[in-house]
Amino acid sequence: MFELARDEVIKIVPVASAALIAVLGWVATYFHKWHFDKKASKLDRVNKQLRELYGPLYAILMANNATWEAFWKNYRPSHGKNSYFGNNVNVTDEEKEVWRNWMENVFEPFNAETEKLILKNIDLLESDHIPNSFIGALAHIAAYKAVLSNWQRSDFSNHVSVNEWPSQELLATVKPEYEKLRALQRKLMGA
Repeated sequence: MFELARDEVIKIVPVASAALIAVLGWVATYFHKWHFDKKASKLDRVNKQLRELYGPLYAILMANNATWEAFWKNYRPSHGKNSYFGNNVNVTDEEKEVWRNWMENVFEPFNAETEKLILKNIDLLESDHIPNSFIGALAHIAAYKAVLSNWQRSDFSNHVSVNEWPSQELLATVKPEYEKLRALQRKLMGA
Protein backbone atom coordinates (compact mmCIF):
# COMPACT_ATOMS: atom_id res chain seq x y z
CA MET A 1 0.00 0.00 0.00
CA PHE A 2 1.08 3.54 -0.69
CA GLU A 3 1.84 5.56 2.44
CA LEU A 4 2.70 9.20 2.75
CA ALA A 5 4.85 10.81 5.34
CA ARG A 6 3.43 13.60 7.48
CA ASP A 7 5.47 16.23 5.57
CA GLU A 8 4.13 14.98 2.26
CA VAL A 9 0.50 15.02 3.52
CA ILE A 10 0.95 18.58 4.75
CA LYS A 11 2.17 19.56 1.29
CA ILE A 12 -0.59 17.71 -0.60
CA VAL A 13 -3.62 18.81 1.50
CA PRO A 14 -3.57 22.48 0.38
CA VAL A 15 -3.17 21.47 -3.27
CA ALA A 16 -5.89 18.83 -3.04
CA SER A 17 -8.16 21.25 -1.14
CA ALA A 18 -7.64 23.95 -3.77
CA ALA A 19 -8.39 21.44 -6.55
CA LEU A 20 -11.54 20.23 -4.75
CA ILE A 21 -12.71 23.81 -4.16
CA ALA A 22 -12.08 24.62 -7.84
CA VAL A 23 -14.09 21.56 -8.99
CA LEU A 24 -16.94 22.35 -6.58
CA GLY A 25 -16.90 26.00 -7.73
CA TRP A 26 -17.06 24.91 -11.36
CA VAL A 27 -19.97 22.51 -10.64
CA ALA A 28 -21.86 25.20 -8.71
CA THR A 29 -21.24 27.75 -11.48
CA TYR A 30 -22.32 25.27 -14.15
CA PHE A 31 -25.62 24.45 -12.44
CA HIS A 32 -26.29 28.08 -11.55
CA LYS A 33 -25.72 29.13 -15.17
CA TRP A 34 -27.87 26.21 -16.41
CA HIS A 35 -30.70 27.25 -14.07
CA PHE A 36 -30.36 30.93 -14.99
CA ASP A 37 -30.27 30.15 -18.75
CA LYS A 38 -33.35 27.96 -18.42
CA LYS A 39 -35.20 30.71 -16.55
CA ALA A 40 -34.04 33.38 -19.04
CA SER A 41 -35.12 31.20 -21.95
CA LYS A 42 -38.57 30.72 -20.41
CA LEU A 43 -38.86 34.47 -19.76
CA ASP A 44 -37.88 35.21 -23.37
CA ARG A 45 -40.63 32.90 -24.66
CA VAL A 46 -43.23 34.36 -22.30
CA ASN A 47 -42.24 37.89 -23.34
CA LYS A 48 -42.52 36.94 -27.01
CA GLN A 49 -45.94 35.31 -26.46
CA LEU A 50 -47.20 38.45 -24.73
CA ARG A 51 -45.60 40.90 -27.16
CA GLU A 52 -46.46 39.15 -30.43
CA LEU A 53 -49.67 37.22 -29.81
CA TYR A 54 -51.63 37.35 -26.58
CA GLY A 55 -51.00 41.01 -25.68
CA PRO A 56 -51.97 42.59 -29.01
CA LEU A 57 -54.73 40.03 -29.62
CA TYR A 58 -56.28 40.70 -26.21
CA ALA A 59 -56.08 44.48 -26.77
CA ILE A 60 -57.69 44.16 -30.22
CA LEU A 61 -60.48 41.95 -28.91
CA MET A 62 -61.20 44.36 -26.05
CA ALA A 63 -61.17 47.35 -28.43
CA ASN A 64 -63.32 45.47 -30.94
CA ASN A 65 -65.87 44.62 -28.25
CA ALA A 66 -65.97 48.21 -26.98
CA THR A 67 -66.34 49.47 -30.55
CA TRP A 68 -69.12 46.98 -31.28
CA GLU A 69 -71.02 48.06 -28.15
CA ALA A 70 -70.69 51.74 -29.14
CA PHE A 71 -71.80 50.90 -32.67
CA TRP A 72 -74.77 48.90 -31.40
CA LYS A 73 -75.76 51.65 -28.97
CA ASN A 74 -75.68 54.33 -31.67
CA TYR A 75 -76.81 52.42 -34.76
CA ARG A 76 -79.07 49.63 -33.58
CA PRO A 77 -81.59 48.98 -36.37
CA SER A 78 -85.10 50.27 -35.97
CA HIS A 79 -86.47 46.71 -35.96
CA GLY A 80 -85.26 46.44 -32.33
CA LYS A 81 -84.10 42.81 -32.52
CA ASN A 82 -80.95 41.49 -30.83
CA SER A 83 -79.18 41.03 -34.15
CA TYR A 84 -78.55 43.58 -36.88
CA PHE A 85 -79.53 41.09 -39.58
CA GLY A 86 -81.39 37.80 -39.37
CA ASN A 87 -84.58 35.98 -40.15
CA ASN A 88 -87.73 38.05 -40.11
CA VAL A 89 -85.95 41.36 -39.60
CA ASN A 90 -86.33 44.38 -41.81
CA VAL A 91 -83.21 46.54 -42.18
CA THR A 92 -83.57 49.83 -44.04
CA ASP A 93 -81.27 50.82 -46.91
CA GLU A 94 -79.79 53.55 -44.71
CA GLU A 95 -79.08 51.02 -41.93
CA LYS A 96 -77.43 48.70 -44.46
CA GLU A 97 -75.25 51.57 -45.66
CA VAL A 98 -74.21 52.34 -42.07
CA TRP A 99 -73.40 48.65 -41.59
CA ARG A 100 -71.25 48.53 -44.73
CA ASN A 101 -69.37 51.67 -43.71
CA TRP A 102 -68.57 50.32 -40.25
CA MET A 103 -67.68 46.87 -41.55
CA GLU A 104 -65.31 48.21 -44.21
CA ASN A 105 -63.69 50.96 -42.17
CA VAL A 106 -63.80 49.77 -38.57
CA PHE A 107 -64.44 46.06 -38.09
CA GLU A 108 -62.61 44.72 -41.15
CA PRO A 109 -59.32 46.37 -40.09
CA PHE A 110 -59.76 44.75 -36.65
CA ASN A 111 -60.45 41.44 -38.39
CA ALA A 112 -57.42 41.77 -40.66
CA GLU A 113 -55.14 42.46 -37.70
CA THR A 114 -56.64 39.57 -35.74
CA GLU A 115 -56.08 37.24 -38.69
CA LYS A 116 -52.49 38.43 -39.10
CA LEU A 117 -51.69 37.99 -35.40
CA ILE A 118 -53.10 34.47 -35.27
CA LEU A 119 -51.54 33.23 -38.50
CA LYS A 120 -48.15 34.88 -38.01
CA ASN A 121 -47.77 33.74 -34.39
CA ILE A 122 -49.48 30.35 -34.27
CA ASP A 123 -46.21 28.85 -32.98
CA LEU A 124 -46.59 30.91 -29.80
CA LEU A 125 -49.69 29.04 -28.64
CA GLU A 126 -49.33 27.33 -25.29
CA SER A 127 -51.17 24.19 -26.39
CA ASP A 128 -50.46 21.72 -29.17
CA HIS A 129 -53.82 22.35 -30.84
CA ILE A 130 -55.34 25.44 -32.38
CA PRO A 131 -58.27 26.65 -30.26
CA ASN A 132 -61.71 26.34 -31.86
CA SER A 133 -62.25 30.05 -31.28
CA PHE A 134 -59.22 30.84 -33.45
CA ILE A 135 -60.49 28.53 -36.18
CA GLY A 136 -63.94 30.13 -35.94
CA ALA A 137 -62.49 33.63 -36.16
CA LEU A 138 -60.31 32.74 -39.16
CA ALA A 139 -63.29 31.11 -40.90
CA HIS A 140 -65.48 34.16 -40.24
CA ILE A 141 -62.80 36.52 -41.55
CA ALA A 142 -62.25 34.41 -44.68
CA ALA A 143 -65.96 34.17 -45.41
CA TYR A 144 -66.46 37.92 -44.90
CA LYS A 145 -63.88 38.59 -47.62
CA ALA A 146 -66.42 37.29 -50.14
CA VAL A 147 -69.04 39.70 -48.80
CA LEU A 148 -66.60 42.63 -48.96
CA SER A 149 -65.60 41.65 -52.48
CA ASN A 150 -69.25 41.74 -53.55
CA TRP A 151 -69.61 45.20 -52.04
CA GLN A 152 -66.65 46.39 -54.12
CA ARG A 153 -68.68 45.36 -57.18
CA SER A 154 -71.78 47.20 -55.82
CA ASP A 155 -73.50 43.90 -55.01
CA PHE A 156 -75.19 44.57 -51.69
CA SER A 157 -77.40 41.49 -51.67
CA ASN A 158 -75.55 40.02 -48.70
CA HIS A 159 -74.31 41.80 -45.57
CA VAL A 160 -73.11 39.04 -43.26
CA SER A 161 -70.65 36.17 -43.19
CA VAL A 162 -71.85 32.58 -43.41
CA ASN A 163 -70.68 32.12 -39.81
CA GLU A 164 -70.78 34.33 -36.76
CA TRP A 165 -67.87 36.15 -35.15
CA PRO A 166 -66.90 34.12 -32.03
CA SER A 167 -66.52 37.14 -29.77
CA GLN A 168 -67.18 35.49 -26.40
CA GLU A 169 -65.27 32.33 -27.30
CA LEU A 170 -62.21 34.34 -28.37
CA LEU A 171 -62.19 36.32 -25.14
CA ALA A 172 -62.68 33.10 -23.15
CA THR A 173 -59.58 31.70 -24.90
CA VAL A 174 -57.30 34.73 -24.97
CA LYS A 175 -57.99 36.48 -21.65
CA PRO A 176 -57.00 33.56 -19.36
CA GLU A 177 -53.87 32.86 -21.43
CA TYR A 178 -52.90 36.54 -21.32
CA GLU A 179 -53.45 36.70 -17.54
CA LYS A 180 -51.58 33.43 -16.94
CA LEU A 181 -48.61 34.59 -19.02
CA ARG A 182 -48.52 37.99 -17.28
CA ALA A 183 -48.45 36.24 -13.88
CA LEU A 184 -45.68 33.91 -15.08
CA GLN A 185 -43.76 36.88 -16.48
CA ARG A 186 -43.92 38.66 -13.11
CA LYS A 187 -42.82 35.47 -11.32
CA LEU A 188 -39.89 34.89 -13.68
CA MET A 189 -38.81 38.51 -13.27
CA GLY A 190 -38.90 38.11 -9.50
CA ALA A 191 -41.65 40.67 -9.00
